[in-house]
Amino acid sequence: MYFKLSFQNIKKSFKDYGIYFLTLLFGVAIFYMFNSLDSQQAMLKVSESTRKMIGLMIDMLGIVSVFVSIVLGLLIVYANKFLINRRKKEFGIYMTLGMGKRQISKIIILETIFVGIISLIVGIIVRSFCFTIYVCDCCKNV
Repeated sequence: MYFKLSFQNIKKSFKDYGIYFLTLLFGVAIFYMFNSLDSQQAMLKVSESTRKMIGLMIDMLGIVSVFVSIVLGLLIVYANKFLINRRKKEFGIYMTLGMGKRQISKIIILETIFVGIISLIVGIIVRSFCFTIYVCDCCKNV
């Protein structure tokens, strides 16, 4: 019941979840792009002195990756609060019909999980596509 209801809610408020979805999608793509820079073939074909600089850059990207993760986490919390505030009337109707706060929380959690999983999959696909194009361009120059 909760599965069906949460899926219908996502379809019904597609505009609201669209912004949330795009934010997560780009966040996942950027996060994986940062974390996969050290595995490029172009990075392996450099001189020893440049390797040390690349090692330092990878360490710095690790720190930036943590910062990006924190910003994305805060953005997700903000987006969830925004969506909940927009849907207060809907939740009031659910409570009037006899649903408890736990059931409403389950619906919200399922909706968040659905959008998160879909954006994770699409974000990884987008990242893979962009990364493949970037690596191919880099290998031509080396």
